[in-house]
Amino acid sequence: MPSAGFSVLTESFIEDLMYGRRRSLFWGPLLSALALVYGAAIRVRQALFMLHVFKRREIACPVISVGNITLGGTGKTPAVIQIAGLLLKKGKRSVVVSRGYGRKNESETLVVSDGGSVLVDPQTGGDEPVLIGSKLPGVPVVVGGKRYEAALEALHRFKPDVVILDDGFQHIQLKRTLDIVLVDATDPFGSGKLFPAGILREPSVALKRAHAVLITKAERAADLERLKEIIRAKTPGRIFTSRLVPVDVVDCCSGAVRPLSSLQGARVLALSGIARPASFTRLLTTLGADIAAESIYPDHYEFTKTDLDEAYKKAADEKAGMIITTEKDAVRLKPLKPEGIHALRIELSVDEREEWEAFLLRNV
Repeated sequence: MPSAGFSVLTESFIEDLMYGRRRSLFWGPLLSALALVYGAAIRVRQALFMLHVFKRREIACPVISVGNITLGGTGKTPAVIQIAGLLLKKGKRSVVVSRGYGRKNESETLVVSDGGSVLVDPQTGGDEPVLIGSKLPGVPVVVGGKRYEAALEALHRFKPDVVILDDGFQHIQLKRTLDIVLVDATDPFGSGKLFPAGILREPSVALKRAHAVLITKAERAADLERLKEIIRAKTPGRIFTSRLVPVDVVDCCSGAVRPLSSLQGARVLALSGIARPASFTRLLTTLGADIAAESIYPDHYEFTKTDLDEAYKKAADEKAGMIITTEKDAVRLKPLKPEGIHALRIELSVDEREEWEAFLLRNV
């Protein structure tokens, strides 16, 4: 049986190929062949829905889907939090429904947060749903492999005015009022190849189904206006731009908060298990941190005490005075009592704020 370390290395290697961080004369053609099979499966599935062989289902409540056409790292979780928080301020009761990727039993439907407190751990509920629940008091979170059933459970339990479907763009079965698709300005479509050869979950022409495209990390776009033109050619939907705004850093154990200025000139070890670790490291650099070293793990990685000890040792060896991680990683690290590790807290800010709010409220 392969060791955990070998599995991590293999997963990281495949991720590097998909994100274009490395090349392989053997694995590249193999992944491209698998991408052809995957693309054919997508087309067949969509055709079956169009022919009504597969039935779309509806719930008695508006549904806002927040998704993307690429693999993780576009900022879906901050976007879901921003949308749910906005609706809450406007007096709209919402429930977030998610698959809860990476949890122990992804087929199980369960309540992660009842709007008052988080009821399960990240291994049971998924790291992103637990993070959403912890940051959104007043907004319940329900997870389920079958999103229609999870949405029905949310409707029955919490009587919301609107259901926010996290990562729902490819989940065609559940009808939605709004389809919002996120596009990362720093890497909009990857290499243009479908999974697993690239990071596209479906061809970019799928954007024609979107009611709105929200460009994330717009402040780091190489040519924002050109990206808008490309997107505008693919969809009749509205185009909005947004940026991820750092707020502060928080101690993962005590909850003590430090200002962003504490990162300026600090020698830092960047610890992450996310889809696009370079994006996190780059953000720390822009905040004035001196990146002494990185400890990078696959997305949704379940950290162990050994991983934590290795991070402490690496930080000591590299004379890093701070270990900084992401909020999502902090959720998975917390059961290990990661003393001295801080999480960078961020919020998503939409540039066209008034138009964005009006657009959302008009459709719910």
